Amino acid sequence: MWALVLPILLFLTIINYRSFRDLRYPPFIMSALWFVVMTLYYSAPTPIHSISVVTAFIFVAAVISFTFGGQLAFLCKSNPYVRKAPDKGLALLRAHHPRVKKMLLLASIALLPALLYKARQLADLSGVDNFFMGLRIELLSEGSPGYGLIGNATILSFFTTFIYSIELDNKKWEKAEYFCSLMLSLVYAVLTTGRLAIFLVLVALTGIALIKRRFSVKKLILGILIFVLAFAAISMVLGKGGELNAPWSDNIITIGQTLRPYVIGSVPAFDLMVRENAPLTWGENTFSGFLNFVYRMEGHRLISEIPGDVSVPFTTNVYTALRPSYKDFGILGVTLSLVLIGAASTYFYFKAVAGDQLYVLYYAISLVPLLLMTVGDQYFGPALSWAKYFLAGYLYFRTGGNGVRSVAFRGRQDFLVTVPPRRP
Repeated sequence: MWALVLPILLFLTIINYRSFRDLRYPPFIMSALWFVVMTLYYSAPTPIHSISVVTAFIFVAAVISFTFGGQLAFLCKSNPYVRKAPDKGLALLRAHHPRVKKMLLLASIALLPALLYKARQLADLSGVDNFFMGLRIELLSEGSPGYGLIGNATILSFFTTFIYSIELDNKKWEKAEYFCSLMLSLVYAVLTTGRLAIFLVLVALTGIALIKRRFSVKKLILGILIFVLAFAAISMVLGKGGELNAPWSDNIITIGQTLRPYVIGSVPAFDLMVRENAPLTWGENTFSGFLNFVYRMEGHRLISEIPGDVSVPFTTNVYTALRPSYKDFGILGVTLSLVLIGAASTYFYFKAVAGDQLYVLYYAISLVPLLLMTVGDQYFGPALSWAKYFLAGYLYFRTGGNGVRSVAFRGRQDFLVTVPPRRP
């Protein structure tokens, strides 16, 4: 099977790269990601469950659908305000709302003690001495309200960090505020007790740096190092890999085993789900985020977004992002949903490289679920959280203020975009 799947994925990766010769192009990221994961799966040195022809076809169809969606977005990418820029472009002239940005930073600082107090209360309810383990248990327990409304402080902090990064200039005080916001966001991320929040911050900032041409190998290495250390530390604290009292030489092996389900385990886990041939659930998984919002208000039992464990042969509950749409609507649901996701992600990319600051934010955020495509759903389950980021971004960049100019790049061509002020 690998002799058929890998060449197709490689061909799609090459085609998507040659389309724009830009590593930031979402369909290229999608196809390259699946090519790497499937290569690792087929070359895994450990015994692992073999996937069926149907499952392999679904993975290939997913990449083709996303690529097709990207081509649809290309047809809609025209912008009357985009023109060829001179060799030396203009930098961002001014922030959209400098006072609002500072107020958001102050609000992030002010809300941190309240979140810490709520975290302590949750941890005490678990009856576990380990603070983070107790907090994790309560946050994931069925029917738990979690942080409640104060949990939105995390989104506020992350959003503040993102807009500081988008509008960052060379002023020392601006850089100091950005660094402060970043440190706050990492603290908020740790209090979620999950590795996803840290991944979200690092990937979104990387996406912004890529669009703004501030990305470097040094920053990439630093970001990877921060995430790996955070992944290892959280794993040990929560007892998911390694022990705090054990030497690092022993913990590295255990943590490596913890990473295995994320690297190759999701592929056979999804295959086992496909082989079940269970009845379709018609939206229960795809729209679980919205349904749980309604159920929580009505006091109904929530839909569990945590998949069950399967043996592949090692135990894992890590699936691909195709799981919700496939369980609800089958292969047709997978293809249609990825056409739409591919079109939206690529449209964000076109608008971002044309210099629209709002879409720089949208593109950076869209990279998070895209890069996690092979290890779990971050499109549908957290849909309400993404909606909050998108709404906050729209309010910040599209209300009040004057038009701004910025420079963006696509491949080796430079483009200058002038966005006219909105009419009062």
